[in-house]
Order: sequence, then C-alpha cells, then structure tokens
Amino acid sequence: MFEIQQLQDGLHVIADNQTLFEGVKVSLTLDGNDKRTLLPSGLEKREGTTDLGNYTEYICEFNEENGGNQAIVNFRSFYDLTVVHVTAELEKEKLFKKQPSFAANHAVTITLNSPVQNYQLLANYQHKSWWTRPFFGDNLRMVPEKTQSLLLKMANGYHHVLPVVDGNLRTELAGGCDGLEVSVSPFQGGFRSLSNVAFILGSDTDPFQLVDANVKRAASVIGQSIMSRQEKTYPEILDYLGWCSWDAFYHDVNEQGLFAKAEELQTLNLPAKWIMIDDGWSEVRDNKLFSFEADKNKFPNGLSFVTQKLKSNFGINWVGVWHTIAGYWDGVHPESSIAADCRQNLYQTNQGALVPVPEAEKGFGFWHQWHKKLREDGIDFVKVDSQSAIANFFEHELSIGEAAAGAHTALEASCSLHFNNTVINCMGMAAENIWHRPYSSVSRNSDDFVPENKNGFREHALQNAYNSLYHGPFYWGDWDMYWSRNHDDQQNMILRAVSGGPIYISDKLEKTNADLVRPLVYKDGRIIRCDRPGMPTKDCLMQDPISSSIPLKIWNRKGDTGVIATFNISEAGSSVHGAINPQDIPGLDGEDFILYDVLQKTYETVKKDETKDISLEKDDAAIYLVVPADEVVNPLGLINKLIPSDSILEKRQNGQTLSLLIKEGGSFAFVSMAKVSQVWVNGRPVETEGLPGQESVYVIDCEGEEGTVRIDIAIKN
Repeated sequence: MFEIQQLQDGLHVIADNQTLFEGVKVSLTLDGNDKRTLLPSGLEKREGTTDLGNYTEYICEFNEENGGNQAIVNFRSFYDLTVVHVTAELEKEKLFKKQPSFAANHAVTITLNSPVQNYQLLANYQHKSWWTRPFFGDNLRMVPEKTQSLLLKMANGYHHVLPVVDGNLRTELAGGCDGLEVSVSPFQGGFRSLSNVAFILGSDTDPFQLVDANVKRAASVIGQSIMSRQEKTYPEILDYLGWCSWDAFYHDVNEQGLFAKAEELQTLNLPAKWIMIDDGWSEVRDNKLFSFEADKNKFPNGLSFVTQKLKSNFGINWVGVWHTIAGYWDGVHPESSIAADCRQNLYQTNQGALVPVPEAEKGFGFWHQWHKKLREDGIDFVKVDSQSAIANFFEHELSIGEAAAGAHTALEASCSLHFNNTVINCMGMAAENIWHRPYSSVSRNSDDFVPENKNGFREHALQNAYNSLYHGPFYWGDWDMYWSRNHDDQQNMILRAVSGGPIYISDKLEKTNADLVRPLVYKDGRIIRCDRPGMPTKDCLMQDPISSSIPLKIWNRKGDTGVIATFNISEAGSSVHGAINPQDIPGLDGEDFILYDVLQKTYETVKKDETKDISLEKDDAAIYLVVPADEVVNPLGLINKLIPSDSILEKRQNGQTLSLLIKEGGSFAFVSMAKVSQVWVNGRPVETEGLPGQESVYVIDCEGEEGTVRIDIAIKN
C-alpha cells in the first residue's frame, strides 16, 4: 500500500512501509527559461472510491516562498497503485501587462529521490525521434532523458513508473542531480495553467503483470481514446506471411521488380500472401507528395494494374502501400493538385511544411480522399511511417497532445473506413504517438532491420525484446522485416518466431532462402504466431546482454505451452552461458515438463524448479518448447516448424487413445511414457520412428497429407 508522509525533509512516498522516494520537490520553468522553485506548504488527506477500488488521496500543495505561482500534486493511492496528477498555475498580472506563461518544454518538474540502496533499473528511453531502447543501471541520477517507462527492482519487489501523455501534455523522466525528474511539457508556449495525470506508480512481485496492469489502469484513468492491446483486434491480413519491397529495391521499386519477386516466391512454393510496396512508389517532388497516383516512370500502367496482376497471377491476396503521416517525408507539395483539391484539409506550419490538418474532421478529409483512391486501385492496407515527426512539425504551434490526438484520430478513421483498420504504424515510438492511437493494434517495436550491418542484430534483438515490456501492453509489436539469406538469417528467423507479431521478409531478387522461412509458415500462408509480444525472461530483464556475458532469453506462450528463444548478442564475441527453466514462462501450469530443443531435436524432462544449462557460441541462437508433461502421451507437434505445438488444433483423450487434429501434414512428434500399440493418420495405420538417441520420442511422417490431419495414438495397457 502506498502512502504519502510529510516529514522535516519534505514529502516521502512510502510503499509497503519502506520509503520509496523522499524529499519530493516541484519546480516550474517559465517562458525565457525562468526557473522557479516551489516549497511544500500543505498536505490534505481524504478517502474515496473509483472503478479501480478504494483509495486514499494525498493533496500536496507547493508555493513560491513569496506566494504567487502554485502547483498541486495529487497522489491518489490504491492498494498497489498510485495515480499522480499535477495542476500548476501562474500568478496573473493585470491585463495590460505582459502575462507570465510556462515554457514549452519541462514546464513543471517533480523531483523524486530514493534512499533505497542496491536496486536495479530498466529505463526505456527515446534515443531518436522515432525509437526507444533500453538502459540498464543502478542509480536514478543515471536515467536517460526522454524515458518513457522506468522499472525498478528492489528487495521488496518491482516498482514501475509510467509517464503519461494526458490531454495536451506529455510527461517524461530523466535523471538529475537530485534524483529522478518527472517533467511535464506542452511543447507549445503561452499556457498560464497546466493540469494532467503525470504518471502512474505501481508495485508487484511480477514485473510483466505490473507493467501490463499499469498501462490498462492508466488508460482507464485518463479516459481518452486509447485501449490496451488485449482490447484490440489483430488484423487478419497480418496473420499471413508477407514480403516487403524496401530492402529489396529501396527507392527503386517498380512494377516489373514486384512481378519478378512475386513469381520467384511462387516458383519456390513459398506462400507469401501479402506484399507491401514501400517507399519509392509515390509521385514526389522536392521530397514532397505531388500526386495520389503512383510514379509513372516506375509504374507506367498505374497501381491498379499492379495489384490486379499480383493477385490474379501470383497468388497474392493482399497488397499494401507505404506513406508517411505527412503524406511524404516533407509533407505535400504546395504546387500539386493535392494542395489545391485538399486545401481545407491541409495545414501550413510556420516552417512552411504543408501537412494534413491535425484535427479529426479536417484531417480525415485528406486521408479519406487518398485512401478512397488507393482502395479503388486494389490496395488493402497501409504502413504509415514517420509518425513521431508530429512533434517536429507542430512544435511551438500546437500542444503535443492536441496535435497527436488530432493527427492519429483523422488517420485511423480513414484506415478503419477503407482498410478495416489494417495499418502498420512505423517510426512512431514517441510517447505522444503510443498514447493517442485510438484503434490500431500493430506498431513497429524497434529501429530498422539493416541487413548490411554485420553487428546490427545485437541492437535489433535488444530493442525488440526490452521495448516489448512497456510497448507490448499497448500494441502487438512489428519486429520488422528480415532477409532469409544473410549473415544473421537464422537468428532473425528465430527472433520473429517469438515476436507475437507480423512475419515478413524483404529479400532481393533470387535471394530468398525458403528453408529459413518455411519453419515459420504453413502451406496456406498462415504464420506461426505466439499469443503475446515476446519479452525478456525475468532473470535477464534487468541486465544488458550486449555488455555482459549472459544470453538474451525471450519468452512467449502458445496455448498451454511455453517458448524460450536464446541468443548470444554479447559484444565480447565469446561464448555465453546460462540456464532455462519452466518458471521462465510466467503462469505455466504443471509440475513436470518436457524441454524440447527445436533445432537439435532433443528433449529432456525436468521438474518445475529444475534448470537446464545452456551455452551459446558467438552469434548463436536456439529455441525451446516447454511442454507440460501431465499425460502419458504428450504431443510436441510438427517438429519441422519452429513452434511445433502451434500446429495442434484439437486434443481429445478417449480411454487409451489420444486423438489429435493438426493444421497440416509434416513431421509430427510426441513423447510417450508408455509403449505405443498403434498410430493412425486419417484412419490409416502408420509406422512410427524414434528420434536418434531419444527414447520415448515418436515421429510420424505425414508430409503427404492434404489439409488438416487426424492422428490417433493408442498405447498398450
């Protein structure tokens, strides 16, 4: 339970009878970088009830020493949660005088210091305009600027500080000389008063439940149009294998190249069901969008011709196109027909950029015209890039919350109307983007996959795994495209298997290695997709697997089985050692488990608290299935897939016979603790083989079966 106490050295935040933060301070920054320090002047306490339960509210008043400017920090404390609301107001001058106003950035700062020793922290911070990455440390003063999530591990459990973008204002964290600084910014000047939910503070012994619950409760508290991932619908199109033009052609994408790649995939019998035409297809001038039509030099027959041929000749079901949230990188060309036809729907910034109006109704008019045209041309979905440029376009002109809310609402209204809200959000990990998308459910989870970067996988895997801790409760993460024939191809294949999001490749012509794609996909094009976003296991959550000699371990679930992927991303370039354990998978039921090494096709049985030592050489990766061994016969699934258990549709026990329905034919395996008397495939008796050196593992070859496959396994009494 949280409580606030006012002691001689200031306000203290208490969690479970331990001082979590002490000496709470508040300062204001006025226009002209005029900094004002406020002093605590009163503490009021009251009780109440909301949908989140009973609470105790601590209303802390701060004033300047000579009166005047004021701030009120409201700590509304529930059992394991505190919602912190800030209201600040500047003293009003006579109307004919110059009025004081808050600075656009860091207008209000709350400073929290912690007396706790020996803790660890994980901060997810905005290291570029578009992306976040993890930071690991043991001192609040080290927290990077623009931190969007802060997890603390202390002796009494985990504590999570989640800054909120509420209304017009964005909150972010940073380390300062006096501790953790919580800053509230409108990104626009002229405000005399500010009010918002600044951050959520929660505690739990389970870090994954903690962050997930904080996001859900924050969404409930602020009341704006934002839903947690579990409340959203994952797009059906993205349940199928895709191919993207970017790393294959970059800006040289053209219709003949698309046809050639689609034909190659068809010849390989690799069932890619969607194609994304990335940057390079649009008609642009001066880095600005000039037309809603495709570039006539690259697509002489138009976009409609391309989509029709891809769908009719090459088995492609859906085609998507790329655009930015401004139309193109620098917006819309002022001399284009778009500028004339959509003049009521475009906004000219003070810097001269022409972009869709960041208001729901007016902005929708622009997107509706373009998306309607794209839909008529056979386009089924969109990837929307450069989303965090909203802050750059509208800084000092609109508050960050107002601009982001308007821009995203307008865009998503059109995407819902024309594309059933099938949109891949990209370059949009700034907090204002994360908190203001009303409906869309998929968002890029890291910086770009860069195939030519020899060491790029390390950072790519790190960002995706650790960003998922706070980004995953909002969205299914898009862990980006990959090359199936590259120096890091197998690691990338395994990484996508545990992502929980879309799977798509971007191979150049004649460069696709189908053997490093098929383990992720079924014959109908459906991908193997885990139940949730993949995240680091608890034992490596607070450690940096690049700078240390530990494996990166990512866990996920598929039904009642667990999945653990392990990677050596250590910059030392040597082997790393660790262990896996059924308890690496939160909430996995059972006392006895089968640990199945998918690549090596070996298994062992372990108790719930037993560990298996693992070792990974430089740049190595592995993936394990964790199967509850609660029956005499325990199916693994199709072992020619990276997550074998995903293939099992039904499982029924009838006396001494186990009946299974699997998604398609392949190499099916099960572990039996008793002698097997007979196995039938679609009603026909078949022979079984054992894995070499693996007693009790039986393998059935049903590769030639069409459609779903019924397998019946009878054991001897």
